[in-house]
Amino acid sequence: MNFTFKQLEAFLFSTKLQSFSAAAVKLHTTQSAISKRLAELEESLGGTLLHRTSHGLELAQAGRELLPLAEEAHRLWQRIQHDISVDKTLRGTFRVGVTELIAMTWLTRLIQLLQKLHPQVTLEPVVDAGLTLFERLEANKLDLSIMPGTFWGQAFESIKVGQVDQAWIASPRLGLPQRALAPHEFADYPVIEQPAGASKNKFYEAWRAEHGFRFGKVMLTNSTTVLRELTISGFGISQQALDYVRPDIKSGLLRIVKSDPMPPPLVYSAVYRSDNSSPALARIVELAVKTCDFKLRASQHDVAPARPLRGSSSGLRQRPVRKSVKKKPARS
Repeated sequence: MNFTFKQLEAFLFSTKLQSFSAAAVKLHTTQSAISKRLAELEESLGGTLLHRTSHGLELAQAGRELLPLAEEAHRLWQRIQHDISVDKTLRGTFRVGVTELIAMTWLTRLIQLLQKLHPQVTLEPVVDAGLTLFERLEANKLDLSIMPGTFWGQAFESIKVGQVDQAWIASPRLGLPQRALAPHEFADYPVIEQPAGASKNKFYEAWRAEHGFRFGKVMLTNSTTVLRELTISGFGISQQALDYVRPDIKSGLLRIVKSDPMPPPLVYSAVYRSDNSSPALARIVELAVKTCDFKLRASQHDVAPARPLRGSSSGLRQRPVRKSVKKKPARS
């Protein structure tokens, strides 16, 4: 029996991603190289590890026995690389899922700080609803997801990144009472909500049921931007991050609608598979905790301007404009 770590790694990521092509992208090689390494590993171990089916790759019996050992070997290899190697540089490409609110506030600052401190670590952000991000995480299509929620099962690590105060928000033109609304009174007014795929809804589901919140007419949108715009336009009450809409409240476009009780803060967590931890991933989470701040919108970030091209902004060289000089009349 004589096999290499690269062959074992090809098996591990082909299994996790259920695709040779996806494993090739992850390992920065070609699909044919992944197939070749797996064939060599199967020949070395004397048995079939993966079945190729119309639905993708499926583990054979020998593959099911090998998988936990391959995961353990991969974790040990990562430790050797980081703890024993003289070069402690963090490197790698990581697919990170975030919600739209994160993308519109502090995601840019996280990427900027990561590039500054660890230039060989690359983030590939994916923006989607929280529950969709978790499904991708389960399917090994993401390395990390930052989303509302505190516990996602025993197979996942969940680390609190931050939290944001939530409030019921509406346009002043909606003419709502200034007093606090009882939970059952929300059924008397139009409400704008995010659909079932939003992890925020899952976070507040039990709390709303416990206090008897009921909604009558509901308008759904999967976009935080559209949610804000519809609320400003007076289409209904929405529950939003207070830090994000505070400028609109200050300008008079929106107002806080009090309720009894008010929503508790929304907790955001960095979630990743327990079998996919690494020093680089831990560092990304650490920097996410440091940069998490929903107060600023992405357009307010202090981003250094790109170096302009020579000539005009379109890249075309412009002729210099000659100023006309009025000649003095000659003396007679």
